[in-house]
Amino acid sequence: MAIFRVYKETGNFVTVHKNFIHDNKISWKAKGILLYLLSRPDDWQVYETELVKHTSDGLSSLKSGIKELEGIGYIRRTRKRDDKGRLKEYEYSVFEHPTHMRLSNVGKSNVGNSNIGKTYVGESNTTNNNSTYNDSTNNDSNKNNSSSKQQSPFDFYQSNGFGVLKPYISDQIGAWIDDFEQNGNEIVIEAMKESLNNNVYKWNYVNSILKSWFNDGIRSVDDISARNNKRSKQEEIADEDNPYLKYMNS
Repeated sequence: MAIFRVYKETGNFVTVHKNFIHDNKISWKAKGILLYLLSRPDDWQVYETELVKHTSDGLSSLKSGIKELEGIGYIRRTRKRDDKGRLKEYEYSVFEHPTHMRLSNVGKSNVGNSNIGKTYVGESNTTNNNSTYNDSTNNDSNKNNSSSKQQSPFDFYQSNGFGVLKPYISDQIGAWIDDFEQNGNEIVIEAMKESLNNNVYKWNYVNSILKSWFNDGIRSVDDISARNNKRSKQEEIADEDNPYLKYMNS
């Protein structure tokens, strides 16, 4: 379950700074998502699959909007860990002003500093940062356009016999997409295909494949192909060294 940690003015009514409403670097979809998140209380816990029930947009559209807000700096995402250091769900910090825009005004780095419990409503200087934000937005748009040409991992999961896309599975899929970065969508789908090839229709099996690939340094579909080719050659060598196989073929 993801926690959306909202930083805004306190009160018994919804009040947000109008800065982002006039920010032409984000889409109307992103503005709507941001407004909705800012209207929620701090420590609000919700699944993304629950969020889509409050809009006509689908899960992929919601995720792309959140990704857009991350790229600009309105949302910051941090991966949580348990007491044993194992990765858990993401915690989202939602801001009324882009975080790195605000930091550029004071010339300070946020490394090592905690922003929890603080509200940011000051003026923002956009003069020196327009090109940076535009590049970030364009890069995200290119990624979204390329990924939209193929089926999303969420749709692939539901249309290939894995069953109902439960909230915790959706969160794990999203986490893997982020961990594999720009090739996340393709790699997660390839893991599902690998599972189907082995006649296994369980997410736990797909998850184990992704863990193995990530630990082996897989970061692209080409890496997967190279890995499979290497394993095939190793199996061929092992077969040649097996003294019993020649009797099977005779």
